[in-house]
Amino acid sequence: MINYYIELSERFLAETILGNDTASLKRELYYMKLSSLERRLDTDDLKKTFWINIYNAFSIIIQNEPKPKGSILKYKRIKIAYNLFSLNDIELGILKKQKYKVGFLYVTNPFLPKHVLRLSINNTDDSILLKLNTKKATVK
Repeated sequence: MINYYIELSERFLAETILGNDTASLKRELYYMKLSSLERRLDTDDLKKTFWINIYNAFSIIIQNEPKPKGSILKYKRIKIAYNLFSLNDIELGILKKQKYKVGFLYVTNPFLPKHVLRLSINNTDDSILLKLNTKKATVK
């Protein structure tokens, strides 16, 4: 069974790489329901695939636009499920859960927004860094 949200993220990344208009796909991402997104992305592998595709597509889009003041990583302009995300929210909040080392323990950032925590993966993976910021498509 094909997961609609994975297919949508793959289409979005492919269209972005080709330089095609992605306005309709952005609109589709924005108007999806957060609860539906949580329900359909129920494993870490599905979450990783979806968010890596979204991250890579938006990093390409943001690189081709006029730069805002400050870091482009902190600029909240990614609209998904009626919420605004930055590239940092996706990378550090969703894909890495922004863990801090306190002594021998790793503690999750207590200041992450609830919608970021709800969408984040359960087990972090160091290989995620290799998949981010590449212009190669992860489309299957």
